[in-house]
Amino acid sequence: MRRSPTGRRWLALAVVATLAASGCTDDSDHDDAAPRGAVDRKSVAAAAAGLPAEPAAAAERLVATITSDPAGSPAATAELLRRSGLVIVSAKGPVVAAPDEVALLDAPVYAELIPLLAEAAREGDRYTPEQLSALLVAVGLTDKPPTFAQLATAIAGWGKQPGDGPVFATAGAAVRALAAQHRQVIHPAADPAEVWFDPLQTILLLTHATSRFALVSKDAKNGTAAPAPGLFDRLVGGGVAHAEDPKGACGEFTALFAAPDDPVIKANSDFLKGELKDRLAGAILGEGAKEIFDKANEAWGKAGATASAIMLMLGTRIDLTADKSATHFKHAPGSRGEHVQLTATATFDIKVALERLECYALAGVDMPKAGPMEGLTVRWSSQQPQAGTIQKGGNQLLQAVAADSVKMTRGEKTGKDGKSTLEVKPPVEDPPGEGPELRRKATFIAALDKESFPFELGDAYGLLGNPVGYGVGKTFDLLRDVLVKAGLPSQTITIAVTYHGSDILVAKGSNSVNLILASIPKVYVDLVSCTGLAGPFKGKAGYSGVEYSEFEQLAGAVAGIPVPANISGRENSTLSVLTNDRSGPNPFFIMTGEGGKQFLDGVLDLNPDRYLNTRAEILDDWRVGRPVGEVEILLAGNSFPLSDLTWPVLRVTEDPRCPKVTYEYDNL
Repeated sequence: MRRSPTGRRWLALAVVATLAASGCTDDSDHDDAAPRGAVDRKSVAAAAAGLPAEPAAAAERLVATITSDPAGSPAATAELLRRSGLVIVSAKGPVVAAPDEVALLDAPVYAELIPLLAEAAREGDRYTPEQLSALLVAVGLTDKPPTFAQLATAIAGWGKQPGDGPVFATAGAAVRALAAQHRQVIHPAADPAEVWFDPLQTILLLTHATSRFALVSKDAKNGTAAPAPGLFDRLVGGGVAHAEDPKGACGEFTALFAAPDDPVIKANSDFLKGELKDRLAGAILGEGAKEIFDKANEAWGKAGATASAIMLMLGTRIDLTADKSATHFKHAPGSRGEHVQLTATATFDIKVALERLECYALAGVDMPKAGPMEGLTVRWSSQQPQAGTIQKGGNQLLQAVAADSVKMTRGEKTGKDGKSTLEVKPPVEDPPGEGPELRRKATFIAALDKESFPFELGDAYGLLGNPVGYGVGKTFDLLRDVLVKAGLPSQTITIAVTYHGSDILVAKGSNSVNLILASIPKVYVDLVSCTGLAGPFKGKAGYSGVEYSEFEQLAGAVAGIPVPANISGRENSTLSVLTNDRSGPNPFFIMTGEGGKQFLDGVLDLNPDRYLNTRAEILDDWRVGRPVGEVEILLAGNSFPLSDLTWPVLRVTEDPRCPKVTYEYDNL
């Protein structure tokens, strides 16, 4: 990953936040108020110690800690957020850690919720690009969902240019480093279906895309109280709450910033060089469109409320277990020994003792009690490798028993123990034990329904008389809309399944080769695997029907194809091709040509996921199959542009070269 150059020295307008230096040191008054186990000033200071001076390098070091060290992950997450411009606050008001020079004005982050964010990033909780786009629309940044290519274009170069501010260099590098941990590269040409954003990436992108930025005041260190609420308070609304006494704990956030009546930085555009909004405006709306984003005032404050709500929802977790990790197809109907019992347990735990959020975006929200959560709807689904049928009579490795089938469509509410169960069964082999033993995996997903919330937002936000009544009242509908779009956590479990019989794949095709002055009437391939993608694929390939003349000899020579002289056709009937199971291409030799030169070769390219939405294909013998890849014949080692020598590899239900086994579910 290319690192951003160190940002040039910011102008004198940027006053170094001396509070931030003390914000990462011991403060007994504030530490006494912090809930036990929460991210605090000492832990954040320890996470900052020894980091590289260059912002991108520091971000990459912190990401490595977040993803590999559960004990150090929360503090490293807090330090990464702080360096990315987010102020870390306590649910009861005090500031835990502040950025050094410039901060996001509208999105303080609760220290108590950061362990949830760190755990979710480590465990691979995810949002799709479509969900991230929906969030940006929901908070009012733009009225049309950004495409993945537009988002990727903005993210790829975010904070990388010389002179880009440290907060942007840090945040951009962090998002890209987290993608690298997912083994992804966020690039406009990437497949959106294979890219996802973890919650930490989502928080960084959402807040940077929607928040305003403000200078951190040099007077904040001395404890100068914030003046009476002004334009800042009226605009922010749901983003930040303040106690009635501006000198109180909830007012400490405001005291951080210079010129609280109009804290948004406008004096020098270089100060904010590299911010994400500039890149998004260019990618989504074109050049000169940033002013349209700037007019989206409704996004101010919503960023903080949305980010805080998403982080709070991470406290709701699903633990998914199974009574066995592997099973086998049944050899007799009525048997239950092969059944698998799945159990999803919904719990709420924000890792710290906290009863209520008293300040900022979610002020007034009462925390659910830690432990099992009753009444949440668990939706069950599965991802199984068979795109078509295994054989006639069976289309899944594991299926819900009749009594639980409704849970796959309507879900099930958790009981007092927070649990929902699903019993699944394999089909019955007929005849039993016939053919090689095959191995596959079935993945089951338990997701909390998007309408199931662990707390009622309306109860918290309906009190217009509280210090944040007006602002929170405005954002109530937004938050519900956002949470429905973002959804609640899901969890997966994989069950290994073995069975006897056949998983039949056929790679078959033929065509003539046009040599312009002559032709090879037929080249062909006919391979079958009775054991699925791993092979071996066995069968034959070759050519036939050649008749020679001087023109035909010349045509072959001109095309660079050494067709054997005086031989009308040849066949290799002993082919056996092993593959890399799910990946390709897999080359194989067919035969040499005139003078022992390279003549006919083949390539098997298997990638069933690429063809999940592809319609069935029909073979020349009228068998119907579902594509899982392609087979190609190469001439003299190359694809031949004048003839189509590529055919689909199909999964079919039967072939005379494979054992005939059927699979049917019993009535349990």
